[in-house]
Amino acid sequence: MSAAALWIYFPFAVGLFLMLFPENKKFTRITGLVVTALLAVIALRIPVNSMIVFNRSSLIFTASAKILGRSITITRADQTIVAFFYAFTFMWIIGSMFADIYRFFIPLALMCTALMVGVIAVQPFIYGIFLVMVCCLLFLPMLRNVQRQNENAIFRFLLYQLLGMICLALSGQLTGTLDINPQDTYLLKRTVILIFVGLSLWLAVFPFFSWIALLMEKSCPFVCGFVVSLLQFSSLFILLQFLNDHIWLRTYQPLFSALRLAGIMMLVSGAVLAVYQTDLQRMMAFIITAENGASILLIGLNSHDSINTFLTGLFIHVIVWLIWATSVKFIGSDYDLSQESLRGLARKHPVVCGALLLSHFTVSGMPLLAGFELRMSLFSACFARSEVLGWIACIASAVLIFSGLRLLFVFLSPEGAAGMKPGLMDERMRYEVYMRRALLTVLMILLVLISIFPSMMEVFISGIRSQYAMIFG
Repeated sequence: MSAAALWIYFPFAVGLFLMLFPENKKFTRITGLVVTALLAVIALRIPVNSMIVFNRSSLIFTASAKILGRSITITRADQTIVAFFYAFTFMWIIGSMFADIYRFFIPLALMCTALMVGVIAVQPFIYGIFLVMVCCLLFLPMLRNVQRQNENAIFRFLLYQLLGMICLALSGQLTGTLDINPQDTYLLKRTVILIFVGLSLWLAVFPFFSWIALLMEKSCPFVCGFVVSLLQFSSLFILLQFLNDHIWLRTYQPLFSALRLAGIMMLVSGAVLAVYQTDLQRMMAFIITAENGASILLIGLNSHDSINTFLTGLFIHVIVWLIWATSVKFIGSDYDLSQESLRGLARKHPVVCGALLLSHFTVSGMPLLAGFELRMSLFSACFARSEVLGWIACIASAVLIFSGLRLLFVFLSPEGAAGMKPGLMDERMRYEVYMRRALLTVLMILLVLISIFPSMMEVFISGIRSQYAMIFG
């Protein structure tokens, strides 16, 4: 049995099968949880190219497989990333159990996760970019929202992803020539520009960030949080793959200068725009933009410590975005999401508001939370490069914390929540849904434990470091 059959073909087939039972939610949820948990555990515990013995029978667990003339290879070094993607989907499936979302969410989530694993496994690597585009097409039914009429948002999202794919596909074709003749500076500059523009379109780098705000404002916050998070993680891993595979790219300093400039612009613009948002979903969009900027900035700083900090931040963001999206979804089911409509909400829903604020302050770098150490590492790396860069990063992070304090004052306002949707909360005003409260409480505890015991994530981080050994070396 090949690794590709286990981690790509099998979950994709399960997703197709589950689409036949959209009304049987219990069966779909249990199947999705079992499949993602099993695949994540196998990726962490059973290495590829090993023999599995069952009584008198044995099975060879091979790394490579062929499909349509292309090689699908998952090595031992890749298994940590595979486990990361399936653990990510497992957590979002748990969240979907307590939110009223699109009935095909779990089947499509399984199929898209399988495709994202294919992105890192397909050889030549350039073909993985086309799998990202297929994944975007599968996302479209989940993002469709008839009530909010978000056709323009979906069209803009699809357009930016398509343009990014074209740029990255062209750059991938040119990298083969540069591997043979890396001294061709004319071709080198154009290849680097195509890579930078393609990733800018996918990661919502300024000035290409309009699609993420429009999409998140008009779509389901939970589904949109999953889609955007999965695409952002995949894009960042593609950038690492480019750097790891091509020595001429790792040694081209103008690229890292451009990444630092783009990262600090995203961090500043996302932080400033988040302060002025009156809608929770748009605020989430710009906070994601700011955090993507911090990630790009860390890669652009091009040091062992900065890339290690970047990898650590990815795992914290998985929990943070899940808490934020779940909280906003729970609030949006009963209230309008404008901040003026949510005054005094903490008195009625303290757990939901507390979870939302905890996630916000964590990514902002509030002291004593999981994101504080990452922010300190970011500031240290920035000051080591440039004092101006360090102060700009500090001010942008302070602005993000200020936007969280502003939201805190809204939730604690003595005025009542006037934005409740009529007829939805009449019977539920007397209590919060216990399962929602339990889910958010568990996620908050997990986030706090990570801040106390950061070594919990070391199993993932060390595995990914080995996958991108050329960057860390």
